[in-house]
Amino acid sequence: MGYIYVDLIIRGKNSKNIRALVDTGSAYIVLDPKTISEIGLLETPFNVELTLADKRRVKVRLFLAEVEAEGRRGPAFVAELDVPTPLMGVYALETLGLKPNPLTGRLEVISPEGGYLL
Repeated sequence: MGYIYVDLIIRGKNSKNIRALVDTGSAYIVLDPKTISEIGLLETPFNVELTLADKRRVKVRLFLAEVEAEGRRGPAFVAELDVPTPLMGVYALETLGLKPNPLTGRLEVISPEGGYLL
């Protein structure tokens, strides 16, 4: 077992290739303000309160992006937070139909792109 990193393409007004840590404890993709500005992501009217690993709570703005990983594309929420490493959270994983495999250190396809509509 170890860390799993994934190469993402994040699209807004611009596109950027980003190497992100897969974080199943995070709901959202998390990017720093500078990266969000460079990509030109669409800001939503939503702010969310996140609980960090050290139990602190912070309010962050949410943005909308298109994300691509492992050849799969879909919409994703991006939380703005000054982090040293970009994070890919579970909402984006679910949207793209991917899951981390800790034995191989790679993402695996588990469902259709966009998820299921039940």
